[in-house]
Amino acid sequence: MKFILVRHGETEANIGGIYSGWTDFPLTEKGNLDIQATAEALKRYRDVDIIYSSPLNRTLKTANAISASLKKNIQIVDSLKEMNFGIFDGKQNKYIEENHPEEWEAWLKDYVNYRIPEGENLIDVFDRIKELVDRLIEKDKDCIIVTHGGIIQVMITYLLDLGLDKMWHFQCPPAGYVEIEYVDNFGYMRRLSEPGY
Repeated sequence: MKFILVRHGETEANIGGIYSGWTDFPLTEKGNLDIQATAEALKRYRDVDIIYSSPLNRTLKTANAISASLKKNIQIVDSLKEMNFGIFDGKQNKYIEENHPEEWEAWLKDYVNYRIPEGENLIDVFDRIKELVDRLIEKDKDCIIVTHGGIIQVMITYLLDLGLDKMWHFQCPPAGYVEIEYVDNFGYMRRLSEPGY
């Protein structure tokens, strides 16, 4: 089966260096153009069975462009949301360092296990993504998953049987996508594309 992991288009938060987990920021003009180009490029996957999307606006807008291009239905999946950054959400590094110095330091020391107040830690994210991916593997249907940068990194490490500490080796740009083929309990990365390719 194939997993096509698509990141939402560029947002105001992406260019502003803002942590936007569950906080929605609008797509930029570039983001809107890029998702159209990517939707066109994804016609190479016209035989996929379904499109899954995070419920956040930036992903839904991206998924809708792909749905219109491929004539495929979208199923909204809550567990595809980006990591919940809690008290860091919607803020830049400088603000967090000045207003939440202890929490910021604790997170930098152990970003995997430290749970941000009112938010999640990386283990929480991994657990919800693992559960979803395992269900999709059981269905054995090719799918496009429209989600967020951090979620794509976690999915890649899980599908390729790598540790979470390896997630930083994979960077999917806004409106970019990753193709992973999963056969006999083994994942192969086949493509990592820029928007529109």
